[in-house]
Amino acid sequence: MGHRALVAYERPDGRYDRHYAHWGATSFALRHRIAPETPFADDVGDRWTPAVEPVPEATELSIEDAVTFDYRQFEAFYVVSLAWVVAAYLPLWFGSTADGDGDIDTDVGALVAIRDDRDAAHVRRWFRATRAVVRDVVRRGAVDEREATDYLDARVAEWAGDYREVISTV
Repeated sequence: MGHRALVAYERPDGRYDRHYAHWGATSFALRHRIAPETPFADDVGDRWTPAVEPVPEATELSIEDAVTFDYRQFEAFYVVSLAWVVAAYLPLWFGSTADGDGDIDTDVGALVAIRDDRDAAHVRRWFRATRAVVRDVVRRGAVDEREATDYLDARVAEWAGDYREVISTV
């Protein structure tokens, strides 16, 4: 399946081009590999092999549009500034906390800034536990899906506090 990631490169006009990286979430290594000399985290050797697809999957996106994607399908999201500062984020999917195959919002969630693989594991554990409790409350009928999504959004922001950036799609 791969450790899929998306990489949003800032453009001079303030918009973003979004690229795909099949193994880009592996240990969040792209954070250290994307640089002016290696814009696509290129492997230099006998032949040029980019870790990030050079052809963007979407272009001229606002940051709101750049962070709208299927949160179930990606394990990492990177934002590359014009100054080549690379920020790594862990996607957290807020979607369907209820049982069943109803309408599933795949693009509802948050991106939480992480420092490294260990930090991402910590965030992932915390979120899975929190989401499991919310799922139980929805199953018991105490709150509906919308309320559960709003709660998860507020809880992630509160938990992150001033220590980490959170980009929400709610």
